[in-house]
Amino acid sequence: MEDARDLIGRTVLVKLVRNEGLGFVDVPEEGPFFCMVVAVDEIGMWVENKRFITVEIRDAKGKFISKEKQKPEKHTVSVLLPWRNVRTVVRFSEDDATAIEEKLQAEGAKDIRRIGFVE
Repeated sequence: MEDARDLIGRTVLVKLVRNEGLGFVDVPEEGPFFCMVVAVDEIGMWVENKRFITVEIRDAKGKFISKEKQKPEKHTVSVLLPWRNVRTVVRFSEDDATAIEEKLQAEGAKDIRRIGFVE
């Protein structure tokens, strides 16, 4: 691996120092968790979340929609994990990443999460 750009398009295991400001996208407090890297830059690592949920609370005319009529919508978004929040990134070969993730999920590992970032 030459630099962090080699992570793009790969499944990685991430451990955070803290999840400051990331809780609203269901990023665990510290992890570790698996995610797909979609980009990297000087600010941090962009990861994909295929299950980000939004709920419209106003209609096209600006009127509030009652809770009974509000419908959750699922979106695919990219989430920035700032480098200052990242403690460790572990890169596996793609075959190994899939096998390890499946094994951990089957064993019910409580401290390893998928958080919707990897399907």
